[in-house]
Amino acid sequence: MGVGVRAHDLNKHRRHQDAREAGAAPQLAAAYLYGDVLESVVERVPAPDLAAAARVSREWLRAVRAALRRRPRRLPWLVAHVQARGGRRCAAAYDPRAGAWLAVPAPPRHAAPSHVRLVRGARGDRVCALSLSGLAVAGDPLGAAACVAMGAPRVWRVDPVLAAVGDRVVALGGACRLALAEGEDEAVVEVHEGGGWAPCEPMPGALRDSASATWLAAAATDQRVYLVERATGWASWFDPAKRLWGPTRRLGPDPAVTAWGVAPGRAGAGERLVLFGAKRADKEAECTAVIQAWEVDGDTLEPTPSASSDAMPPELSDRLFPREDDEEDPDDIDDPEPLSIGVCGNATGGYVYNGAEPSRGAVLYELREEGKATAVARWEWVPCAPAVQAEPLGRAILACSPVGLDELALAVGARGPH
Repeated sequence: MGVGVRAHDLNKHRRHQDAREAGAAPQLAAAYLYGDVLESVVERVPAPDLAAAARVSREWLRAVRAALRRRPRRLPWLVAHVQARGGRRCAAAYDPRAGAWLAVPAPPRHAAPSHVRLVRGARGDRVCALSLSGLAVAGDPLGAAACVAMGAPRVWRVDPVLAAVGDRVVALGGACRLALAEGEDEAVVEVHEGGGWAPCEPMPGALRDSASATWLAAAATDQRVYLVERATGWASWFDPAKRLWGPTRRLGPDPAVTAWGVAPGRAGAGERLVLFGAKRADKEAECTAVIQAWEVDGDTLEPTPSASSDAMPPELSDRLFPREDDEEDPDDIDDPEPLSIGVCGNATGGYVYNGAEPSRGAVLYELREEGKATAVARWEWVPCAPAVQAEPLGRAILACSPVGLDELALAVGARGPH
């Protein structure tokens, strides 16, 4: 007589067998991949998958860390911080090498303020929370580590430009008018050093009417913070170590530009900046906006003698600023919405995005040296972060991280062997 087997028991047996095979996979991988061979394999693994590889065994974790140390210098990551409705916050990081977004687990509530603003820095942009009682700066570019707390600036600010320059934090402008003392103005500047805030010379006159983060584009290096008025192109720099303001000039590579952005350029004997300008294209053009880039001398704020204009490909600028519907009111065609661009980057490259609608995505740019000047080597489309798409009504902050975020991504994702 045969023995009958019920379908339920057969399926249960198969599930147990699959579980055993899945559990054996890490042991098999660890047995056949080790030493130099393992490290060679891991070097080719995209960063979003490194956390899973690091959980296989202790040896795999060591191989992952060794491979990260040997990876060549490359472009910075793009980090998207999203403030959802109800105070919830999440983040995601884009790896330009893998061309993929890495989701970042939500940080504990005690380590993540619900309302954040941006701190520009050469070592990576950070998010922070500013209140009457203090300034809390995230401990890493992803906002996953506990915040570093410091006292609040002496002047209460509602929309300041915040920058980390070396070991100093600078607060520029954005002061609350009602809280200003006699003789103070909205362009007041303070530097945090040695545990306290020290007042400095206020912003130059050309920037005082726009002395807030809403109207000023900022870029920070290890020596200075650079400010550019987004609509007019007036610019200057501030050295917090010397408490010194540099020259004030109106940038004018193209008088038709109506929106400006700035990012650090190559470093060396003299600092360089990469200046971005956006303008409306002709009605007959294949795109609605033209975005160009120039190299600017960091000391004089003048275009470098050998610099040339590098234009973003029209198909990419059209994705950042798409055409309006053909059925729109003809009376509005001659009065289109003003352009707004955002930029974040470092000496190797960075990202340009629609400042008014960051959910449209971004464009990656890579810098290369051509003789004594720097040019844009390539432009590449970056899709919108899934975290931003999931929160269309939330507030998105795009920031740039330094080279080496792989280690930080690994620390966030790998909770396995240590």
